[in-house]
Amino acid sequence: MANTTTDADVVIIGSGVLGGLAAYELAKAGKSVLILEAGPRIERWKIVEEWRNSTNKSSKGSPYPNPPHAPNPFGGNYLVQKGPVAYGTTYLRVVGGTTWHWGSATWRMIPNDFKLNTLYGKGRDWPISYDTIEPFYARAEAELGVNGRDNEDQSGQNGKPWPPRSTPYPMAGLEFNHMQTRLGERMQGAGFHPIHEPNGRASRPYDGRPQCGGNASCNPVCPIGAKYTGDVHIEKAEREGAKVLDNAVVYNIEVGPDGKIAAIHYRTPDKTEHRVTGKYFVLAANAIEAPKLMLMSTSPAFPRGVGNSSDQVGRNLMDHTGLGMAMTVKEAMWPGDGPTELLVFLNGRDGPFRKDHAAYKHKIRNDAPNREVAGELIKQGVMGSKLDQQIKFKVARQLTFAVDLETLPYPANRIVPSKEKFDAIGIPVPEFYYDVDDYWNAGRDAAVKDWHRFAELLDGEITHIDLGHQNREHIMGTMIMGADPKDSVVDADCRTHDHANLFIASTGVMPSGGCVNPTLTGAALAIRLAEVIKKEV
Repeated sequence: MANTTTDADVVIIGSGVLGGLAAYELAKAGKSVLILEAGPRIERWKIVEEWRNSTNKSSKGSPYPNPPHAPNPFGGNYLVQKGPVAYGTTYLRVVGGTTWHWGSATWRMIPNDFKLNTLYGKGRDWPISYDTIEPFYARAEAELGVNGRDNEDQSGQNGKPWPPRSTPYPMAGLEFNHMQTRLGERMQGAGFHPIHEPNGRASRPYDGRPQCGGNASCNPVCPIGAKYTGDVHIEKAEREGAKVLDNAVVYNIEVGPDGKIAAIHYRTPDKTEHRVTGKYFVLAANAIEAPKLMLMSTSPAFPRGVGNSSDQVGRNLMDHTGLGMAMTVKEAMWPGDGPTELLVFLNGRDGPFRKDHAAYKHKIRNDAPNREVAGELIKQGVMGSKLDQQIKFKVARQLTFAVDLETLPYPANRIVPSKEKFDAIGIPVPEFYYDVDDYWNAGRDAAVKDWHRFAELLDGEITHIDLGHQNREHIMGTMIMGADPKDSVVDADCRTHDHANLFIASTGVMPSGGCVNPTLTGAALAIRLAEVIKKEV
């Protein structure tokens, strides 16, 4: 029999960046807040030491805990893939969430992304506009400590500062390193405009975080805490009185007779069951674990699961499913100095072409390929001083490019609780069906044409192209936002249509994602929904 343990004004499920932001906003307004997190607390110094001493540096998940009661999808053993395209995400279930190992790209969407269907006849429109969310973008940037360039055109079109901003970036953008500067100089003359990627690294001391030291280990962990991570706002919320229960795996959302959410049920690692009540509830787990939980929470009144009268929970799964390319150039560029990513080209972000093919973003990875280069040379039998010379020569000239492609929300692309596989405490694991369409394929072809042009401009040779549907871990769309309860899960305030006291703080509510990372948009929506709850509690 479940035990009632704690009551709160607001119960938040999930302790990632969005749950932490909502918790902090509510707690500092005087609301009692309880946060439930499936995974454990972690300490930065331990993760740094684990990574330093690990022999497995091929996976950015290797230094993080992977407990049986809250497994992570590293290594492919947790997720069940049923579709033609594998959805190979690598999120973390720990206090602070996946931002522990994110690259910290913090893009705003542009106004046209919010009206994709109206302008281009594709996908869905949002029930809100860019102007509605803009003030919350500004607040989210201040909370996360975003650095960027105020005068850049991020549409890739007209050269004027875009999108519109009511406030400057909290911090000046980090400078390009040598490689990024040279790439920008050599490609700009051909119409490819170099853009500084806005990101959540401190370019000066900010909010208790030190200035970025350029360690180039943003993935899997910033060793000094210059990069924003979700535990920042969890700790801020705790200082305002919020309480956190870690290792609390929620398995059921209980609906009361009035249709409102009455309680949350969770299990601890020893399989003990507990029940928590509240006035309002915020589902802030990621856009895979959250819809899985909603679909598991069936009852006679809601046989399809919580919030699912539209049958859209778990559907419309999106990502920025992408491509990768490696190139060897004649000029020594020396990648690997400074943050892992900073330079992008956005010529494929917006324009009439979106009627015909997906938008896309080119990014240049700033990883030093020492390990890969050394391994290949050793396979070739190169040893001794010659090996050392060849590593230096090749590492300086090997560049890695990636493309993030827009995907559209299709109901067939979905996540459901598995009926075949369960974790150590008896909870179903996520099961996926995912595929791409001709719109994505046409965007892929346009991006590959760009790559061949890059090779000409850089006097380089493309040595490898990966068209294998790379997952970018930008989980979107599974609890989609809309004005009509018949074809959406939440309204413009991120309140579920079916339950007046259940809100969803997740990138899963996004009806479109453009081609840029969704975290800042999710953060803005989390702050916005907290404002709604403040007025009602």
